[in-house]
Amino acid sequence: MNRSLSILAMEFSSPIFRDRSKLSSRYVPAELPHRETQIEQIQYALKGSYSKPDEFPLTVLQIIGPAGIGKTSTVLKFSKLFEEEFRKNRLKLVTGYVNLKLQGGNKYTIYRLLLERVAPELPAQGMSAEEMLRYLLRYLRENKIYVIIILDEIDYLVKISKDSGGIIYDLTRLNEFDPDKPCNVKGVIFIARSTDFYSKLDSAELSTLGRVPMEFTTYSIKQVSDILVSRCSEAFNANAIGSDIIDEVSKFTTSPSVNGDIRFALDLLLYAGNLAESRGTGRVLVDHIRKVHGQIHPSITTPDIEELPKNQILTLLALIRALRTKKRQYVDLKEIRLSASELAEEFKLKKLDVEDHLDDLHAKNIIEIKSLKEIGMHVKSLNELEPMLQRQINRRNDHRSRSDGIGENGDRVE
Repeated sequence: MNRSLSILAMEFSSPIFRDRSKLSSRYVPAELPHRETQIEQIQYALKGSYSKPDEFPLTVLQIIGPAGIGKTSTVLKFSKLFEEEFRKNRLKLVTGYVNLKLQGGNKYTIYRLLLERVAPELPAQGMSAEEMLRYLLRYLRENKIYVIIILDEIDYLVKISKDSGGIIYDLTRLNEFDPDKPCNVKGVIFIARSTDFYSKLDSAELSTLGRVPMEFTTYSIKQVSDILVSRCSEAFNANAIGSDIIDEVSKFTTSPSVNGDIRFALDLLLYAGNLAESRGTGRVLVDHIRKVHGQIHPSITTPDIEELPKNQILTLLALIRALRTKKRQYVDLKEIRLSASELAEEFKLKKLDVEDHLDDLHAKNIIEIKSLKEIGMHVKSLNELEPMLQRQINRRNDHRSRSDGIGENGDRVE
């Protein structure tokens, strides 16, 4: 039996799981409990764009709220519903979604990604960022294709990138590139965790962005419970999980340190399910939830680790090893540098300059930096995170060997 069939057989015969993938934060379920009102609000803002699209103006929306409360899922669910409305009118709508925290960079990189998402058949070589936008707008108009652009984590990009404001300015004024012709981009939706990034924008950028965001509030314990009941019905076998588990996870998820982050709840359920499966208990127990809760870090999830660049994974591992060696809640920068040097030797890599990578990890809320002498993260997470990070590094090294030295996104891994 080949590997893929073997994995499928294991999943099929699991006494605990019906479908683990339904616990992924990337999965957008058919129903989004307690976000129906927000979906309707977005639909109302763009209502009419599918009946007379060439007369409908470019509409800019902001979605604001803490991590893990359904902002991205809500917007992506809306986009699917809207694509269907356009189809009913014999029109084509395409969604261009980019997560700026995971995939962003400079203006050129982001516009190239948008081009790939919206019109992958178009070449991007040899064009400047602005030329790509003009080319895309002309192509959409000539081919009667309409677009919704979604830029997730815009606040993160504004914080780290010097030309991020220019991106906001460009995309909120797409209708001015050819003012005498209709703009086939019907909506631009920015998603952020707060409005703090406003302070880094100039008056022109703020003017086009607008100052009336749609704010998402954190989930209550009852709402978290409803969401988990819905998701668990898809992810777990009947009788593998009970109301006592839902109650326990809901309580942890609405604690101040987690603040209603559903991604944390999903990770907690996944790891507890894995633990129940390995112990052969036949169902998830409260003890499994409590054991896993003591080991995972509420600010970093499995998808977060998988998406981190290799040098950030190495830097995070260097920090964890320094914390474990010193047996303190915080270590200073020199101790992390020493740990990174040892890691570079262990994995046969060039010297790793950790400063910029620490800043990036801090910006992503993965680590805590109080000062150059106080850098850390929750100690409870170390035993769980270290082997996960090591597996990721080994996996990247295996990929590197197979790719003859070429790493992710075509960049050479050093």
